[in-house]
Amino acid sequence: MKLELRVTAEKIFEGLRDIPRIPELDFVPADRYTVSGEEEVLHRIIADNDVIVVAGAFFGDEGKGKTIDAIARHPDIHMIMRPNSGENAGHTVFHNGVKYIFHLTPSGILVPGKINAIGPECVMDPVSFMGKEIAQLVANSVSYDDLYVGNVHIVTPYHKLMDFLMKPTNASTLKGMSPAHSSKVWKTGLRLYDLFGSTDNQVEFLKTDMESYLAMMAYRGWSDEAILERCMEMNEGGNKRIPDHVIDFLKAGDKIENLLQLYRETVVDNDQFPKRADTRKMARDTLAQGKKLGVESAQSYWLANSCEKFWRFATSASTTARGTLDSAGIGNDARVAVINVHKLPPSRVGIGANPVGLVPQDYFSEQGIDTLEKVAGKCEDVRAIEEAYFNAIGDNGVLSPAVYTDRDGTEYLVGEALAIAWSKEFDECGATTKKPRVLGIFDCVAHHEVNSVQGPYLTKSAVDRLDGCEKVGVVIAYVYYNAKGKENGPNADGYSNGDIIRPGDEIPYGDALRHCHPITKVLDGWDGNPIATDKRRPDEPLPKGAQDLIATVEHFTGAEMISIGNGPETKDLIYIKKI
Repeated sequence: MKLELRVTAEKIFEGLRDIPRIPELDFVPADRYTVSGEEEVLHRIIADNDVIVVAGAFFGDEGKGKTIDAIARHPDIHMIMRPNSGENAGHTVFHNGVKYIFHLTPSGILVPGKINAIGPECVMDPVSFMGKEIAQLVANSVSYDDLYVGNVHIVTPYHKLMDFLMKPTNASTLKGMSPAHSSKVWKTGLRLYDLFGSTDNQVEFLKTDMESYLAMMAYRGWSDEAILERCMEMNEGGNKRIPDHVIDFLKAGDKIENLLQLYRETVVDNDQFPKRADTRKMARDTLAQGKKLGVESAQSYWLANSCEKFWRFATSASTTARGTLDSAGIGNDARVAVINVHKLPPSRVGIGANPVGLVPQDYFSEQGIDTLEKVAGKCEDVRAIEEAYFNAIGDNGVLSPAVYTDRDGTEYLVGEALAIAWSKEFDECGATTKKPRVLGIFDCVAHHEVNSVQGPYLTKSAVDRLDGCEKVGVVIAYVYYNAKGKENGPNADGYSNGDIIRPGDEIPYGDALRHCHPITKVLDGWDGNPIATDKRRPDEPLPKGAQDLIATVEHFTGAEMISIGNGPETKDLIYIKKI
């Protein structure tokens, strides 16, 4: 373990070890739940609404794909739309034993007879879109005749290079999102329909839009050759982060002509490129005809650029449920239901404060761990590490800096060991970046706000991952502690050491939030009574430990849990209702 990490953990614990036990820790879950069916739960929600939004409830990567797919399969859902964001978002869907990773293509593409649309507020690199998303459909003989693309904003190679050159790799997916959205705001970039218009206009647009990239290079004294060398270094080790067409752009002498030819070949003269359409009008027409619309949100509530508490580390689009609806062009008269999706254990990629994370958000990148292969053979005894972690949580809900010694004698803080063990056990890495995700404990403080803004419906994916855990945890509060004393910065003003932040309280801003630490309620798990789809009978009741977990989350957040995930396929959702 890093000495600095251990010293910091010990210093924090010294300040928190004697904080009083809060009354919330004495909550005893009593609500009981029965297994229901998709028709009684999900279909009821669809019947009562015109628009169903599937939205991320944490920091993305929550497992939204199964719920989106389940909604798309309902006979009354006519159209599925992905309204905004870009290829930095990845949705994974298993269909007929095949794993699909979609970035812009709605997951409903796997359901025959459905209209699928990519909205005009999306940003698209056509080369990546065709080479990855459409290519996997073609390879598996999946028709995309009913896929329509709106007037999306074009992500160019220079946008991706600016992303790479401007940011540390842990802070970005390197998909060009911030630069492309900057072009969108400046109104200098290309849109899809421009590619079918005047070549002269395209040249002028590209010349203007590239000024920022060229100015950056000149200001910092970079050359094409120097950037190319950095790109090739980034692609070493089997994880190709910089695609070939970006490398080709760097090598090109006439970069404008390189782009014109690239988009002619990839889009304009490519009969495999999907049909273009005014997809927002298609969505409105769908509702006007009395048909229903499924809306697939990218990323999540807390990653939205409209979420000021995490704005500096957020994505470049408004990916809350409301922001997604605005991008889709849905009016206020539509009946809308939002299904929030969370995951166990919850995860986050990127940097920024995360009170419930097992390790700091920069833990893996600081140690040069950019793929799960870098932690192969480490922290293999998952059950022993889980036991050590939950045993290290004191009566007041605060985690002590307990040390776990691995089989090879390496010492880790128990949170480090569990972060490594779970990331490997659950293959937790970004669908887009391949970087290990930082896992944690379910956050009732954060989800209370999501619930109050986006509504109560909640599906919790991957609950079967906790099969075999003797104990499980739920974070029911934060405690503020800054080892340097009260922090007087504008974002942290007003918090003193020992202050408790409960569900329903204001979420602190980033500067204060990085000094917030979890208060965890420990519950009995359901070891020996698994819910995983390959180990559970369909008619089997939920184990008490799983019901207690659901009841605790509902109590502290106000959520209404409608389903839990117990496997990778769409059918692997257990629909539930309170007795």
